[in-house]
Amino acid sequence: MEAWAPDLEQLFEEAASALAEVSADYPDAAPPARADRPARVTVAADDLEGLAFAWLNELIGLADSRHAALVRTSVARVQESGPGADAAWGSTWRLAGRAWLSPFGPGAARARRGVKSATFHRLAVARTPAGWRLRAYLDV
Repeated sequence: MEAWAPDLEQLFEEAASALAEVSADYPDAAPPARADRPARVTVAADDLEGLAFAWLNELIGLADSRHAALVRTSVARVQESGPGADAAWGSTWRLAGRAWLSPFGPGAARARRGVKSATFHRLAVARTPAGWRLRAYLDV
């Protein structure tokens, strides 16, 4: 899957939208208006590729553990901290966001593909002249 956006926050939201589209179908081809209360998601990594890997896998894990479909996400912040600034996490990039999920069921979302995880295979997050691009391969 690939995602493009003018900034990193929107890029990670677009990647989550692509993941949601691969993972579930909705009645009338539209996600439900009502979903569970949002889950707070905070991930950290040494680089942007690691951050993308952690973000996508956290969303996959949330959906799996709640037996639900990812409906939407909101990324409040993607930020780089200085080396060693976050000794507890041991990382330099952090993402804070929220994820809304909707339980699977009759008349609700239904699983499309069983996405097991994002992979590091050719995972890339790169700045482009138009903004940012993220490419990820999913294990289904």
